[in-house]
Amino acid sequence: MKRAFIGAMLIELVAPVLGAYWIDWDGSDWPEAAAYTRSWGNWQGPHQGGANRTLENGVLTYDSLYDPGVYDYYYMERPGQMDPGAGELLVMEWVLKVDIVEGSGDPVAGFFSDDGWAFAFEYAEDHVRSVFENYVSIPIAPGLWHEYEVDSWDMRTYDLCIDGELARQGTLEQVFTQSYVGFGDGVQGAASLHHWDSFRFGVIPEPSGFHLLVWVMAWRGARRGALAHAHWQRAAGGM
Repeated sequence: MKRAFIGAMLIELVAPVLGAYWIDWDGSDWPEAAAYTRSWGNWQGPHQGGANRTLENGVLTYDSLYDPGVYDYYYMERPGQMDPGAGELLVMEWVLKVDIVEGSGDPVAGFFSDDGWAFAFEYAEDHVRSVFENYVSIPIAPGLWHEYEVDSWDMRTYDLCIDGELARQGTLEQVFTQSYVGFGDGVQGAASLHHWDSFRFGVIPEPSGFHLLVWVMAWRGARRGALAHAHWQRAAGGM
């Protein structure tokens, strides 16, 4: 209910602003329902299928432990429609729990701007690494759900927050891929068991009036409250 209410506020207050958009996958259906495309296969081994996947209670689980050659991820392309404009903020958020990683890292989340500047993160059980910054490592508490948020005003620098706390201020790297976002099991030669609660991204205009400022405050407060409640429910249920 909170997510539906906040989504309605977003449409009413942000959609009329040029350049603003918000794409929200919340685990209530497979990511294809939010216009993502699935890519899967095997780079190395005899198995041609993707990861073993389930979608239960709003959580997408990947299990590729049977073969490190498996890849299985979601992506979206929006040519020329990804970047923030003047006075706008790019926000990318995801909620992830990593149980087991065999190899250097496997779950990934990445964003590529309209002119090919990118940030991407891959995971082991106890740390996340910034792929385009020489794999600089940021520690995380293992075996727990964590909420991640990346913000960028200029698509050259970013702030990474983990569980609401600033964890890194980093830089984007220029690459060939453009106007692209992706998440899932995406590293060759590694395998993992991990779980996604949500993945969302978009451009939010700089607050220019009282109503938009109220929306930003309400959205973030309700979102964090909903996530905390969901995490508590899962912990109580032993997940």
